Amino acid sequence: MTGFRAEALTNKAQKYLGAIVEYLDQGRFRPGLVVRENDRKLTLSDASGREKTIASDLVMVRYSDRRANAANLSEVLSDLEAERAGLQAELDLSLLWEVVREQARSFTAAELAELFFGRRSQAAASVMLEALLNDRLYFVRRHMEFIARSPEQVERLRVQAERVRMRSEEFREIQHLMRQVLAGDYSSPTPEQIAAITARLRPYIENPFTRSRETTALLEQAAPDIEPVEAAYEILDRLGQAPPIARFAAIGGLRIEFPPEVIAEARGASPPERPLVNAGFTLTIDDEDTVEIDDALSCEEIPGGNLRVRIHIALVADFVAKDGAMDREAAERVTSVYLPETTVRMLPDAISCEAASLVAGNERPVFTTEVVLSAEGEILETSIYPGRVPIRQRLTYDEADSIIASGRSDSELARALRLLNSAAGMLRERRRRAGALLVQRRETKVKVRGDEIEVKMIDASAPSRTLVGEFMILSNFVAARYAAENRIPIIYRVQPRTGGDLPAQRPRLSLYPEYHAGIGLDCYAQVSSPIRRYADLVLQRQLVAALSGTAGALYSPDELLKVLAGAENAEAERRELERRAKRYWILRYLERNARDMELAALALRDGATAELVDFGVRGTLHGAPTLANQHPIAVQITRVDPLRGWLVMSYVGPRPEATEGAP
Repeated sequence: MTGFRAEALTNKAQKYLGAIVEYLDQGRFRPGLVVRENDRKLTLSDASGREKTIASDLVMVRYSDRRANAANLSEVLSDLEAERAGLQAELDLSLLWEVVREQARSFTAAELAELFFGRRSQAAASVMLEALLNDRLYFVRRHMEFIARSPEQVERLRVQAERVRMRSEEFREIQHLMRQVLAGDYSSPTPEQIAAITARLRPYIENPFTRSRETTALLEQAAPDIEPVEAAYEILDRLGQAPPIARFAAIGGLRIEFPPEVIAEARGASPPERPLVNAGFTLTIDDEDTVEIDDALSCEEIPGGNLRVRIHIALVADFVAKDGAMDREAAERVTSVYLPETTVRMLPDAISCEAASLVAGNERPVFTTEVVLSAEGEILETSIYPGRVPIRQRLTYDEADSIIASGRSDSELARALRLLNSAAGMLRERRRRAGALLVQRRETKVKVRGDEIEVKMIDASAPSRTLVGEFMILSNFVAARYAAENRIPIIYRVQPRTGGDLPAQRPRLSLYPEYHAGIGLDCYAQVSSPIRRYADLVLQRQLVAALSGTAGALYSPDELLKVLAGAENAEAERRELERRAKRYWILRYLERNARDMELAALALRDGATAELVDFGVRGTLHGAPTLANQHPIAVQITRVDPLRGWLVMSYVGPRPEATEGAP
């Protein structure tokens, strides 16, 4: 290492005898008085009078402004150390780096010292040089000059430093305890250990915006096969320290409670007066536990054998003003999230479950799509308009299916269901002939209440569910076509056709109406769930503004695309959270109740995997011969791990048909 040349330092051609110098000793600068000099060796005396011989190459600093002898050496060195201590306390390399990082040049330590401390000083240059030689983060040395690292290099080095820190004894202890807790083989941890883990993991779970890389790395090393935030929740849960909100709401970083200003705006919302629509017998069909009711149907036979159908969508835009407190909160939440343990709503209950919800026995503002259908299901006339309708009756899907199956027409309700079901069937057939992809899968519904887990399979192809689905598709199509014909900016969902055996392209958002191959319609936009989807609320607001002639309230195309693209990405994350939550709780149910049972399954991928018929979950299958896809088989569970999402089954044998009902 060569000597430092500026005022504070000397080069090797100078003599050191009688000078105060600083030499490098294990990364630290040590001061002393040179009392003898022989070729490449120097003998130094320290403040206590002890002598030490060093190589002259180790000298870093030669002070020309300080003189000492044996009598005053202790005082001189003490003053020097005091000055250096003050400078060291003041020095902040991160601040210095921020100042010089944009300058593509190298600096001497003396230049950087003058820049930082604001004065030329041999002691300041010495302190700066010592700090720079020991720095591994902000500056890189080129001979005896220093260049600021790039922000990317600094960030990478920070991460590396954190990893080194993770290997400290304290972190190893916490990591070891985490592993033990997750493995279930830990003895009772001490209160101090519980407090240390809780202090680290509770903030990590409760505030997703402050999840440090340090804690993430700690969790990844403790449980490499578990998502860090899920591992954090599980550890706290097993220690009795989990936050007081539902597991997957916490894992997803979802806020259940609404801010006071949002609650206040919801309670004070006053929708404009809308004209009463003579819609006939208006009914809703939903799950029995649904409280966010955002669609209703009515119909009437008209001369010529035609049918007038009205699809009424909750007019949420009348309650939620653009850019208000509720709107900002809904934009942040993006969608209602339906978890087995709880529902995290997009809008406060006062709006989503009460004022805007289409509750039977009440008049509600609605956005109505009116369609006249021929006896063959051809669309003859369409219109859309805001209004107000009385909701006559609420049905569950099971109740509606029972009435449809009976074939009755002895009441206004039964006749309406019969007509709607017939029309839905024709609409569906027309879409099928147009190339729509009509996939029918049973869906799994999971409820968790305390320690009770309920798993129920739902037939998505049941008549009432198909009926509601078809009319929501029709409503979305009519809204999209109206917007296209009237040049109202909205966001369309498009899926181009593909030829031959090519796989279908993924649906995408577009400012322009195009064909949607999966649905089989010329244009399509999603506006039918404004209570629970922010994107639908925005498009409903756009259409209502256009119909009302209030052009100033419209979103520009760029605004729409920005809002909906962001909502689309966030909504996909929420759907993935729902999927993970559902799988976790189904596996928990199987772990408790079905370990030793023979279960009905369908073989997939030539028998490499299987899907449990009564639970709708897939897992690895062992011991099966090569099997046709969807071949009914019997299996037993050999391994299930809800936390890691693992499900392993062993093949028992063929099964003539899938069983009905969960065990």
